[in-house]
Amino acid sequence: MTDTAFFEYAKALSPAALDLEIRSLVSLDHLSMFVHALTSRLASHKDFEAVQALMSVFLTVHSDVLIANEELINGLRNLRAQQKKETARLREMVGYSLGTLGFLRSSA
Repeated sequence: MTDTAFFEYAKALSPAALDLEIRSLVSLDHLSMFVHALTSRLASHKDFEAVQALMSVFLTVHSDVLIANEELINGLRNLRAQQKKETARLREMVGYSLGTLGFLRSSA
């Protein structure tokens, strides 16, 4: 399943069903694929807020397993790096928009 198909599926679920799906991730492969899907979605510059919400639940539910398994650390580092990049990009865009808005307000 591609990250696009996964996110379309996730968006169609109710919050309770999505929470259950995240809690149902039990194997290291599934956890790794979930981290990769979040990383890929951030890299595609789509669904930033959805990724943040999913990541929050995921980390809360599975933090003990993630910490205990070294094989997941690289994926989590990649996710963190991609999140920092996307956060910086969005901050830059918001700053630019606020600057443009301020200019338009002052020239009116």
